[in-house]
Amino acid sequence: MPQYGQGEYGMVLTLTLHNNRDSAIAPNTPYRLFLTGAGQSIDNTPSQDGIVHGVTDAQGRTAWIWTREPHSAQDFTLIRRIGDGPWGQFFQLGSRNDSTPLPGWPYVTTMHKRWGEQWVDLGYTNDQGGTAYFSHDEPAGSLSLSVDAAVTDNRACFDELDAINRKFSQGDEAGARRLIDGMQCAESPQQLLDAAHLMLMAGKDAWAREFLARSRLWRFPQSLRPTEDRVLRSRLKLEKLLGMPELALADAVILQNRQARQHRAARVDGEDLANGIAYYLADFPGYLPQAEEQARNSIQTRGSRPYNQGTLGWILALRGDTAGGLRLMKQAYRDIPRDEEMVADYGLALWRDGQRDLAARLWDQAQTQCVWGQRMHSALREAGYPHPYFEPTASPAVDAYRKRCDQPRTKRKTLAASAALIP
Repeated sequence: MPQYGQGEYGMVLTLTLHNNRDSAIAPNTPYRLFLTGAGQSIDNTPSQDGIVHGVTDAQGRTAWIWTREPHSAQDFTLIRRIGDGPWGQFFQLGSRNDSTPLPGWPYVTTMHKRWGEQWVDLGYTNDQGGTAYFSHDEPAGSLSLSVDAAVTDNRACFDELDAINRKFSQGDEAGARRLIDGMQCAESPQQLLDAAHLMLMAGKDAWAREFLARSRLWRFPQSLRPTEDRVLRSRLKLEKLLGMPELALADAVILQNRQARQHRAARVDGEDLANGIAYYLADFPGYLPQAEEQARNSIQTRGSRPYNQGTLGWILALRGDTAGGLRLMKQAYRDIPRDEEMVADYGLALWRDGQRDLAARLWDQAQTQCVWGQRMHSALREAGYPHPYFEPTASPAVDAYRKRCDQPRTKRKTLAASAALIP
């Protein structure tokens, strides 16, 4: 077995994972291990940061860990690890009243992608209330934790998803497929969409499309009734994430038609579906006419707002009307100068038009104001424009930017979720 650390006190830990009924060891599973206490560290780890990364053996055991002082298993934090990128984060759940750890709590972790929140992990918290550690390649990618998602309501069905996720974590694709083929909770459209989200999370896009297609099949007698709005919205989110503009547009139009029949106050307060689908379709050159139609529909029904003016301006620029597009985006930018997508699109349109000094001033100001996100990342990469987050994660530039711009985030409902942001 591998050995890490330094000192005369050695021990091996066993990774166990909870489900709704009990707990079980986790064989052949990537893990992250470190001493929990402040100021305590495992010496001479490969990364020299006091943290050990490895894969458990067939009995769920970690490497041998040696320390100078005696420690019990409770002194360590041992959690699943997902991915192998330079950025990472995990959450710990505690009681709202006294911060007591909440073990065995179902959760879903999502990451903000270009077109919505994508699942990146699900499961149950460990004995210390910790989620898995999600590691990725997106500089300071925004993660969110949900402990009250609808998918956690039916624990038997959630356990099915959790068991499949564990197989994927172990690299056992064949085992995952056997569990998928034997799923009991794959009947209703929402259950099929939940399974599709899991497939997408595992990087199995073709499998995700398979389950999405099954969710759209006609069924008797369910299909005699209109598809519920919540199912339609869930399906639309997945279609966007999977890059399916034709289906996404069709579902967005259905939701718009239903919204049009609502009371005026409800329409005004509701989501601007036309603008949302217009901005999405702008990413697909073959759908730019439909994108412009939807953007103009948003302006007609909601009035001229900075966000839909910006959307229309971006689409016009993509369609070759650069002057008209920049005029609308300039006006929108004045009203929402810290909107990440607005800053990215307007700057990129200026850059492509040859107005690079103006784009640079705009992006410099955004950096000063800590405006950042996935859209900014892709726009600056395209332009070859420098940013601290393009430096190595341990560089002084990244450290200075994060000290200035990172804000601790806490989400409270019946419990507290504290984020551990660790590059």
